[in-house]
Amino acid sequence: MTKHEGAIGVIMPRDIPAPDIVPFARRAETHGFDELWVAEDLGYRGGLTQAATVLAATTRIRVGVGLLPAAARNVAFAAMDIAGLAQLHPHRIDIAVGHGMPAWLRGVGAWPKSPLTLLSEYITVLKALLSGRPVHHDGQYVRIDPLRLHESAVPAAVPAVLAGVRGPRSLAVSGDVADGTLLAEPVTPAYVREALKHIAPTRPHRLAAWPPTTSRRSTTTPPSRWRPSAPPWTSS
Repeated sequence: MTKHEGAIGVIMPRDIPAPDIVPFARRAETHGFDELWVAEDLGYRGGLTQAATVLAATTRIRVGVGLLPAAARNVAFAAMDIAGLAQLHPHRIDIAVGHGMPAWLRGVGAWPKSPLTLLSEYITVLKALLSGRPVHHDGQYVRIDPLRLHESAVPAAVPAVLAGVRGPRSLAVSGDVADGTLLAEPVTPAYVREALKHIAPTRPHRLAAWPPTTSRRSTTTPPSRWRPSAPPWTSS
């Protein structure tokens, strides 16, 4: 018999009222969800801020940030923030990095000429920094003069870095440099099979996906009645 390992998670609505964030996270944990994912959409709350809040308010549930646009943050400072979360909450944080929405990033003057090149360089350097390795990178977009996180800042449990991508060439980049892929919604079994052809992983590679009926918008439903009906699922 084939054994399928996976996890079931829930998405934090991007427009949830601030006072409801902690109750939502705690309720998800109480209901037995394995993971809670927070989004970073332009004009809403930052992903790392939400993740830090949820991690501090819960004890077990894993928290995924999906996704951080590669063009929005200097990779060295992103690594410092992520490493800090991973140290304080070991084995409970996952990070997805992607291109971001082109219109949003163009609107703030951050869209690169070659999103694929940026994503590949960014994830490669981010993973190296999080692992505590010295990094010197003189790429097209990412330039790091020799840098290594101080030993006091290197997490014992290095978090997984996924690529949040959609197209065939981006999926191939994910297979080359990332620990997993956060697939763009809506996700169907056929889409997963096709995506895996392009990812073509040669080592363990995690998939995270949202079903077609999932919404990231909140409603006026009070916390006591929240019942996520279409959570994201992940599989190793």
